[in-house]
Amino acid sequence: MKKIVTALLLLSTVVSFGQEKVLLRLNVKKGDKYQTHMVMKQDMGVMVMDMEMIMDMLVEEAKSKDYNVKNQFTYFSTKMEQGGQKLNYNSKMKEEELNAEQKKFANTMKPLLETIIFLNMDKLGNSKLIKLVPEVAGVTKLKDQMSTVIYPEEAVEVGSTWENTQKTNGAEMVLTYKVTKITKDFVFADISGKIDLIPGAKINGSVQIDRNSGMASAVKMDIDANMMGMSMKTNSEVTIKKI
Repeated sequence: MKKIVTALLLLSTVVSFGQEKVLLRLNVKKGDKYQTHMVMKQDMGVMVMDMEMIMDMLVEEAKSKDYNVKNQFTYFSTKMEQGGQKLNYNSKMKEEELNAEQKKFANTMKPLLETIIFLNMDKLGNSKLIKLVPEVAGVTKLKDQMSTVIYPEEAVEVGSTWENTQKTNGAEMVLTYKVTKITKDFVFADISGKIDLIPGAKINGSVQIDRNSGMASAVKMDIDANMMGMSMKTNSEVTIKKI
C-alpha cells in the first residue's frame, strides 16, 4: 500500500509540472556575469565553414523593467575552405604563428573583437544598442549570430506556442517555439521556422530555458535551405552559463 501511495504522489508531481504555467522573464542581478559559447557549422557546397565564438556579459545595472549590460567577445575561431583555398584562424594565435592570409583576416577581426557592446535588455529579452566602444561597423552583425530568445507576454505551459522574428545579415527569420516539457529548473521548447529570403527553408531546433535566471541556457538550431539550386546547411549550438 505504501508503494502505491508513493507511486501516486510521484505521478501527481509529474502531472502538476506538466500542467504548470510559467512566466518566462529575465531575472538577473547587478554584477552577474554570463558566458555565451556558440559553435556553428555551415556547408554551402562551394564553401564549408566552422565558427566558434565566446562572449562574456556583465550586468551593470538591474532596474525594475530592464537591464543595462556590457558584452565583449573573448574568443573567436574559424575554419573555412572554398575553391581549394583554406583558412584556419583563432584569436589566441600569436603573431609569429600567422601566415599572410591569417594576418589579413586577424587584422579584419581585431577591431571587432576588441569592441565593447553596451545594451539595454528588457525582461522579455528584447535588446537595444546603447553604444559601441569604440565605434566599429559590423560588430553588431557578429553579435547577432548569438541572438537570444524573445519571450511572450503571457505565461506558458506544455503545448503553448509563441513567435519571434530575428534579423541576421539582412535575412528575416520567423521562429515558432512550442513548449514540450516543464521541470522544476527548466522550460524546454522545440523550434521551427522560416526565412523570408529563402522560401522552402527548413528551421528546426530546441531551447532549454533556466527558470531561475530566465536565460536560454542551451539552444540548438538546424537550417536546411536551397537557393538557386545550391544546398545550404547550417547547424548551431549556443550555451549560456553563469561565471
